[in-house]
Order: sequence, then C-alpha cells, then structure tokens
Amino acid sequence: MPRSPTLLAICATVGILFAGCGETETFRTDRPVLRVTLDEYRIVPQNVAVKAGRLKFVVQNNGRLTHNLVVQIPPKKFRAKPVEVGRVQTMQPREAGDPIKLDLKPGKYRLVCTIANHDDLGQTGKLEVK
Repeated sequence: MPRSPTLLAICATVGILFAGCGETETFRTDRPVLRVTLDEYRIVPQNVAVKAGRLKFVVQNNGRLTHNLVVQIPPKKFRAKPVEVGRVQTMQPREAGDPIKLDLKPGKYRLVCTIANHDDLGQTGKLEVK
C-alpha cells in the first residue's frame, strides 16, 4: 500500500522528538574520565553521578548534525541564566571534540548542546557531583 509523503514526514518528526525520552537511568562512575556521545537529539549517558574532583570529558559526535557539549550550573532563580563551567567546542558529524578537564565541586550540573534549539529537542542531561 503506498504511503503519503505527508504521513511519512509526520512519523519521522514524531520519531525525532521522542528519540531521547526513554533513558532515565543514572550512570555512576568513580573514574576520572567520562565518555559522552552526542547525536540527534541525545546526550549519552543522559544522567551521570560522579565523585567531586577532577573529571575529564571525552566527547564524540555520532550524529548527522553539528553538536557541542556545555557543562552548566543551573540557575537558582527563574529566568536567570545558567553559569557555564566548561565547553567542548562544536564538532562536525563523526568528529571527536578536544577533551576538557574540569575540577567539579559537589552539586547539580546540566549537560546541554547549545546549538540552535537542540536543548529544546531533548539534547540535555544531568550531572550530579557528590
């Protein structure tokens, strides 16, 4: 049975919007290196718990679009801007970013791709430092 191009476009859009919705488990590591992969529109692992101290981020863009990874302290007040703690620069598809090392204090951080509206499409994560 032939399928309508409009129906196929709607199904593809819904699939993209909900691609990263299922991952809720927290990835825990005591290692000083966190390996992160990015694609449309996910950060894997999405929820991470680590010990306080020095952490090296090694990031790979496995997607078809450009992505970056920014580590932020979420704002405490409504409409305030988050504080950027570190950034892996924009990576082209299938490219690895230059690793960054951050000295993280206990608290809650946000992982996000700041390109266009990627964060609105679900390309965010949580980093809890204990």
